[in-house]
Amino acid sequence: MPDVVAINAQMTRTILDGPAQPLAEGGYALRVLRSTGRRSGATRETPLGVLLLDGREYLVSPDPTRAWVHNLRAEPVAEIASADGSVQVTAALAGPGETTAAVAAYLRAVTVPWALRAFPVGPDASVEEIAEHLDSLAVFRLEPR
Repeated sequence: MPDVVAINAQMTRTILDGPAQPLAEGGYALRVLRSTGRRSGATRETPLGVLLLDGREYLVSPDPTRAWVHNLRAEPVAEIASADGSVQVTAALAGPGETTAAVAAYLRAVTVPWALRAFPVGPDASVEEIAEHLDSLAVFRLEPR
């Protein structure tokens, strides 16, 4: 079994050491989420893909039980970091329509097979198919602070 903590730490270093990936409309770029641990209160760093859709940034999770999802639900004030610096954000859970649109765009943008396999639907899924799985997804809209 892979050491997820070590893999995430290495990815975090790679993202922060740069260069920063550009974030283009309809695409995603790797960033580091700095959130507050819901039990520990400690800062947690998680490498994630930030999606840009219709001028808004999103975090998309194929699993609502991931630690970073729970952390943002408990404390939505966070930071998004890259080699270019960081920005303070408030993470707001997206509504159903916004979630399905963000997941559809994210699946079209992602090319990493293991990341795609984590979702209950594939890149060609319709909005209706995605909507059937809303309870197994989490999407946060990032609002600058």
